[in-house]
Amino acid sequence: MRCETRIIYKNPKYRIIKYQNEYLMVDLVSTWLAFFLPMINWLIPKKYAKISQEEFEKLTLVQPTKNKIFWPSMAGATMGSFTLRKYGHLLDIQLEKNLVITICAITFLGILIFCFYLNKRLTIDYFKARTKHKGKIMLFPNFKHICLLLFAYIFSVCFSFLFLSMLVGMKSQNIIVYICWSILTLFFFLANMSSIGNEKVYVISKIKEVEK
Repeated sequence: MRCETRIIYKNPKYRIIKYQNEYLMVDLVSTWLAFFLPMINWLIPKKYAKISQEEFEKLTLVQPTKNKIFWPSMAGATMGSFTLRKYGHLLDIQLEKNLVITICAITFLGILIFCFYLNKRLTIDYFKARTKHKGKIMLFPNFKHICLLLFAYIFSVCFSFLFLSMLVGMKSQNIIVYICWSILTLFFFLANMSSIGNEKVYVISKIKEVEK
């Protein structure tokens, strides 16, 4: 069944699914595996919390819009890369390899800790209390969203490793490369929150609630 989905404003951790006449809240970061493999949200049934129509109407939601910023962003990134190739050498520094590895390791751990903290900070209090049943729902996005997420996931993984190898393997390190690696690593860990978009979603199965 194809259902409407909405994103809560300033809280991309959850999605609101309008299933028939019900409003179901789903947590996209319900397992730590989602930090490393956001596509797992398409493969496993997820617990949901049922909310009333009044609660739904009180939420501030992100209105669905067509994604027109993707290709302009890619064009801007390409033009920026050519500009940095000309002036990027001005930001080169030389550090010992052990120091570079230490800085990258601390940065990686800092990003990981920040993502876990953000996940905890975005948690809605009543969600856990309303999922004390055996009801589960399985969601699957549309084909366009799957392609975009897979592209972004592969892009972030490949270029993150590329930038990291440049930082560790080269004699001189570039500050811009370090910043790009940090941003891509952060994007990689937050990709789970975009595994289900703000458009129609396919509800493959829904298990009825059975109170424990």
